[in-house]
Amino acid sequence: MKNPTTEVSGVTIVARARQLARRRERRAEEIGVEVAVPVLPEDRRLPELLGCENSRAVETILKHALLQPVGELGDHPGKRIRAQLVSLSCRLLNGDLTPSGAVAKRCRSCAEVVELIHAGSLVIDDIEDGSTVRRGRPAMHVRYGVPVALNAGNWLYFWPLEVLKEVGFGEDDLTLVYERYHRTLLRAHFGQALDIGARVDTLTQSAVAEVCFTSMRLKTGALMGFAALLGGVLADASEKSLAIIEDFGRDLGVALQMFDDLGNVVGKCEPSKRYEDLILARPSWVWACAAENSGREAYGEFVAATRKLPDTGDLEAWIERHALAQQARQSARAQLERCFDHLKSRLSAERVRWSACSLDELYALGEEIAVAYG
Repeated sequence: MKNPTTEVSGVTIVARARQLARRRERRAEEIGVEVAVPVLPEDRRLPELLGCENSRAVETILKHALLQPVGELGDHPGKRIRAQLVSLSCRLLNGDLTPSGAVAKRCRSCAEVVELIHAGSLVIDDIEDGSTVRRGRPAMHVRYGVPVALNAGNWLYFWPLEVLKEVGFGEDDLTLVYERYHRTLLRAHFGQALDIGARVDTLTQSAVAEVCFTSMRLKTGALMGFAALLGGVLADASEKSLAIIEDFGRDLGVALQMFDDLGNVVGKCEPSKRYEDLILARPSWVWACAAENSGREAYGEFVAATRKLPDTGDLEAWIERHALAQQARQSARAQLERCFDHLKSRLSAERVRWSACSLDELYALGEEIAVAYG
């Protein structure tokens, strides 16, 4: 990532990331791209969506068992990385043109689409992992019970398709978006199957990194790629440009997950969930780094230390002795840099006109990921 933010001290990296983030936010306010919009069904649309007239009793139950739990997710929206990627990808491929008000509105709707999908995946993940906390609050299944949460999480995979119908895509673009949407969910569930299908501590050491990387690519990478693709479609980008921006989003998603996995071990994001990935023996980039950079005996010691969790003594000593956090951070940073190197080289090779300002803002987004998670 040939950008000054990667060539200076850690303090300067943070300051530069914040500076670029503030500039991106100011620009976003000018065109209204980042502003969240309400996307839950309006009361007047319920009869149409249900296929029948609904009584007050029906409406009350639906609000309590579905719409209210889903609506509460929006009260604590997180970092909205995927929403930002939609708008920044659109602006990048728009060249130096300022998106019209109509395009900005469509960006807001598409940004919410990817955030809804992501929210649904978090609800399901929390159930499968037995997590009790999400973004500092009780997880949905803790607050409302597993049946309500499971139904709401699944509903969040389907409702965005209705939102996309209202965006205003042409017939060909909507068909393309629907096809990519389907592929994204299919790949994400393949990735989740890898995530929960086998304890990573039972895999051979040589297989660990491949399983971890593939899981990240299919889960986080697939949805980030879809977010970037939506931005490209909104910018009316060519087929080649769409392939480039989708690949960039996927690779950026892998970097995000690498940093997120690191954050789970260092306890940066949600201290109450520290070491959860290791306790559950889920594929994570930290585990991959331990497998790739250790001899057989040392790796065996790492596995043994994870099996003693929540007693952290042996694990923390191993992490410090082998500089595991530093290794994971360096490899995540390398992935982040490759994302941008490949993006610029491919756009240049195809002679695609792009916005230098929006590329700077994408750099800032990358730095925000590195600082916030890792």
